Amino acid sequence: MTVITTKVRFILITAIIVMGVALAVQRGEAHKAITSKYTYNDDVFPIFRDRCSRCHVTGGVAPMSLMTYDEAFPWAESIRAELVSAHMPPWNADDGFGDLKRAHTLSPNEIDIILTWATGGNPRGALDQKLPEVALKNEWTMGAPDLALRMPAEFTVAADRMEDTQEVTLATGTTEARWVRAVDLLPGTPSIVRSAVISVKAAQTPPSSSPTPEHVLVRWVPGHDPEPIDSGTAFRLPAGAELVARIHYKKTWQFEGKPLTDRSTVGVYFAQTKDARELLTVPIVSPTLPAGDARDRTVTFSRTIDEDLQALALSPEQVPPNITLQVEAVRPDGSRTPMIRLNTRPDWDRRYWFEHPLTLPRGSKVEVIANLDDPDILSSAFSAPSTPRAPAPVSIVRLALNVVPAQARPIAP
Repeated sequence: MTVITTKVRFILITAIIVMGVALAVQRGEAHKAITSKYTYNDDVFPIFRDRCSRCHVTGGVAPMSLMTYDEAFPWAESIRAELVSAHMPPWNADDGFGDLKRAHTLSPNEIDIILTWATGGNPRGALDQKLPEVALKNEWTMGAPDLALRMPAEFTVAADRMEDTQEVTLATGTTEARWVRAVDLLPGTPSIVRSAVISVKAAQTPPSSSPTPEHVLVRWVPGHDPEPIDSGTAFRLPAGAELVARIHYKKTWQFEGKPLTDRSTVGVYFAQTKDARELLTVPIVSPTLPAGDARDRTVTFSRTIDEDLQALALSPEQVPPNITLQVEAVRPDGSRTPMIRLNTRPDWDRRYWFEHPLTLPRGSKVEVIANLDDPDILSSAFSAPSTPRAPAPVSIVRLALNVVPAQARPIAP
């Protein structure tokens, strides 16, 4: 009898504890403040679907999908932090400084909706409301390319590696010079293809003070929209040219410890013209600074333009991450035109096209101010080598300004 009573008492006590915990959880959930007037179903999902689904979808390159409520709400705080820090969407150029095409940003209203929802209790909306399923779209955004060059073989990111890079040379098979209006990349495994640079393999040429042909055809990043060049301007692809594809792979946490393979394809779109203006490049390079000389965290440098040009685009070629670059055009009459302000981040380098060509008369300067406000950047950029030899000079910033001459000039055969 005593044993039975003890067992009954134990069962009752256990039941009371379980009920207490359940009531506490329910009470905590019931008192979780819902202050957002926006719901996921009605307000947040349409933004995520239209603006984020190229990466934040099952099978995409992002570390999580945001295409259902159950997938999105655990990440609400992270979403808030990324928006507030302007890390997402990954655009890097400040709004309002320079006039750039296809700014990959959210509108103020979209940001307000997401932030209000993320900080206001993350309401779902009607429980019986069914949202359309969003699937990964891995396709050519400009339609089938004129020339598709698939990687010669699969590349495997080993199980014990989270990142890797491959570089391959691709023969175009062209028998005559062609004009190229755009280049794109179709990932074989979108979840790991993190960035790519596709360029024309070129022979070494001596440095020149004049603009030289641009060999980098595209700096590709996920969610990238190929930018067809307007106004009869194009890249020149020599007969029999070879392309160099450098692809960076990065796994997300879901694939840690797993081998993954990829076989991507480069797509080339030819311009339907035999007479285009060749896209040229002007390098803008910071002065070489002695290693260890990092007392001044602001570096200003410029490049003087030696002929009448029109600037069409600008891209970072060699920049430390997590610094701010401000670029302005200063014309001979002293007038200044903002070009771009960048907050650099690793793996998000792209070419930024100006909304309208910028006229740069001969004698103009392209002025760059680099704010090196991260001590870690300074120590890595200027640290002395471990050997007792004198520190080697370090060039910390290199930009490429894409231009065309204001007056037509002959194209080399």
